[in-house]
Amino acid sequence: MSIDLAELHLHWGESRHKGTVYRSYSLARAYRKDGKNRKETVLKLGKLSDEAAQRWRTLLKALKRNDAFVTTPDAVVPTDHFAYLDLAAASAVWDEWRLDDAFPHPGKRDVAPAHVARVLTLNRCIDPVSKSTIPEWFRHTALPWMLKLNPESMNSSRIFRELAVIESHKEEICAHLFRRMSQRDPASMQSVFYDLSSTPFTGSRCVLVKWGHCKEGYRHHVVLMLAVNQEGLPFYWEVLPGGTADVSTITWLLERLRERFKVHHTTLVFDRGMVSDGNLALLEKEEVKYISAMDRNQLEGITGVDFKRFTDLDPDRIDRQAREWKDFTPFHDHTYYREVKVEGKRRYILCFNPQLFKDQRKARERALDEFRSLVQTLNAELLEAKRSRQRTPTAKKFQRGLSKYKLTAFVRVPLHVTHVQRTDPHGTERSIRTYRGTVRVDHEKRKAAGRLDGFWLLVTNHTERDKGGFQLSAPEAIAPYRDKVVIEAAFRDIKSFIEIAPVFVWTVTHVRAHYTLCVLSHLINRTLTLRLHEREGELSKSIVSHERLYEKLSRCTIDRVEIENVGLSTCNMTRTTAEQEELLSRIGLKDLVRGDIVTKARASLQT
Repeated sequence: MSIDLAELHLHWGESRHKGTVYRSYSLARAYRKDGKNRKETVLKLGKLSDEAAQRWRTLLKALKRNDAFVTTPDAVVPTDHFAYLDLAAASAVWDEWRLDDAFPHPGKRDVAPAHVARVLTLNRCIDPVSKSTIPEWFRHTALPWMLKLNPESMNSSRIFRELAVIESHKEEICAHLFRRMSQRDPASMQSVFYDLSSTPFTGSRCVLVKWGHCKEGYRHHVVLMLAVNQEGLPFYWEVLPGGTADVSTITWLLERLRERFKVHHTTLVFDRGMVSDGNLALLEKEEVKYISAMDRNQLEGITGVDFKRFTDLDPDRIDRQAREWKDFTPFHDHTYYREVKVEGKRRYILCFNPQLFKDQRKARERALDEFRSLVQTLNAELLEAKRSRQRTPTAKKFQRGLSKYKLTAFVRVPLHVTHVQRTDPHGTERSIRTYRGTVRVDHEKRKAAGRLDGFWLLVTNHTERDKGGFQLSAPEAIAPYRDKVVIEAAFRDIKSFIEIAPVFVWTVTHVRAHYTLCVLSHLINRTLTLRLHEREGELSKSIVSHERLYEKLSRCTIDRVEIENVGLSTCNMTRTTAEQEELLSRIGLKDLVRGDIVTKARASLQT
């Protein structure tokens, strides 16, 4: 007699004998007769241990499924893993910004340009590799299932071909982001932060690349211009030739802000490197509001303040000393300010930051220590001289060190003649004239050199008055300039985590497209970071950056498994941890582990 185990369930009954309770088990089949539920015992199993009973329950439950089978732990072998949850989070942000809408309709193409752009952008977010190795990386992710793409469709020739399409739509991407940010949070566009940064470039075939001095030293480099909103989210960028001066770009940016984005009520915030009298006059003529700072060497001339009164400030007592100033008003975060004057359309606000004061004093002390070490090194080299030294060339060596460490205002290095004996190869002794430098510090000049420590001068054309005061108060003018760290953070992210260099392309179009992908990667990273800061967790409280978020989510993958005893291949998702689920809740993407990605992965094995 054949038995269909899928129709059976585990039944048990109890009996007593001499005060002991006995439980016996049987396999039973349930059925209805005459409108009543009945049970038929099919197979008596007798007494079972708790473990054996549970195994029977598990087996009978599994057999009710059409895809059930019997196996052993040794027969279950994981054979591959496909990156999923970290990519899924970044991809979901791409969708939230509706970036697909900024790219052309695919038409008859089997792979849309938006898909290629998404893949390349997500790679920059998660695991930056060269364009030529993207296809291999793509095949080991869940992206083919997520985007419904053939893994082989993402080949090198397609990627390089689509780079030109991506770059040709850069302006549409920028306009799209500007619209989305303005609709999503109009207040975030009240101030626009603008800056430039050089990025090293491997090779010199691209006409944008120039050899010259940049923040990384003398290198081949290009210049990235970036504009972000108050949240640090980028909406405009441009790749400029290496060596482009910061101060020369204001006119160029102004045309785009006014003509392309129709910005009329936004304040432009930029660093002092962009400040020139001509640039400020141009912005004033065009009635564009700005906030920036003047160079340190302009403080005394513009303000008319006698900074000699600040030469005796003490880093150990500076907080108390600053609080005692009657002509400065305290601002939050230990910043003090003083309205200086309005001159034409320009308003000047003198600011003092005690922490900046301490940092600048420490930096000067550190520079002095490093210079003393340099002098010791040079003296040791001079004592080992094989031939007599000349005074002028020797003095220039010490002078170059003074200039490098910016100590010429209060340090000098007098040279003292020293004679040492040397024996030539023929055994003849001769006297060598050399020198020894001594560091001399003029302490009065040293105090005078630090008179501007901690001070900076804000300049703005927000000069409108209302009821005796300024419509834009001094704290409201100071805050945006202090918040310009958001654009500095953007450059750090783009140049480090996203790994903008080395660049493995060299045509102008491809280079610019590469930077577009890097900026879009930062947009995604910044969006996720903002959410982590908005919502604090318990299990994941320490995770407040996109780097750590990706690291935690990357452990949830789509896993391919072989069940060897039945010749079956299947897929499943790594079980999420409580910490991962909390992170998904914090970034508003809880549904990523409830989708149909596993079903799609399993279906791919059948094709």
